[in-house]
Amino acid sequence: MTLLERIQHLRTAAAAADDAHAIKQRTGALVTAAETVESLLKDVRQVAGGMAELRAVGISPSRDLPDAATDKVTSLLRETAASLAAQDVDAPLDGVKAHIKQARALIDGLRQAVDGAWAKELSRDTPPINEDLVNALAKSGLDIEQLRAEIENAHGILNVLRNRAVPQVGDVAKLASARESLRSCGERISRLVDPTLARVIMEAQEATGMPLSSITPEVLTQLARLGILDRFWVRLR
Repeated sequence: MTLLERIQHLRTAAAAADDAHAIKQRTGALVTAAETVESLLKDVRQVAGGMAELRAVGISPSRDLPDAATDKVTSLLRETAASLAAQDVDAPLDGVKAHIKQARALIDGLRQAVDGAWAKELSRDTPPINEDLVNALAKSGLDIEQLRAEIENAHGILNVLRNRAVPQVGDVAKLASARESLRSCGERISRLVDPTLARVIMEAQEATGMPLSSITPEVLTQLARLGILDRFWVRLR
């Protein structure tokens, strides 16, 4: 091989290497754009599901949010995805990047509206349960395992829902059901023991116990009705 032939060979190899590098860069950019579009489509589907869940029960995420807002973003992303396959090899991706930026901004706005409405729904007062009283009733010998299980299940559902920024299908119904369960449990506890008896049972389990004056005829009657009278005794000091 002559020197001139060697030089030409090196020039050809260099050109080929440059082309391979350019193709690799271009392919990487297109793959990244396609993955970003797919990720944004997943996000908008999630937000749309949350919006539909809220609106199904009459909760409007935002007065300024048109019903077709999610459709607009979805259409923009699908058009962007379709345009990727038709891109010329050396055409700039400025238009694609602009569409992705626009779609992301729209999705962020939609998510904020849904997040806010869902957070407001979650912040509504939850029926209170006196956990200390429940534990005291269990220690006093009352069979309240079913009641405790219902309370724990309701709290478990509420904790799961509170960890979701965007509600899923059926979450509003689950939220209402959990609150109703706690309300029902609270009523059953109040029917089981009135405030006076509840105080007596809780005081009896403290280190200092309760004063003898708390054992009134009414309290004795209620303790006997519950079948736990024999668990109480008088200790002289």
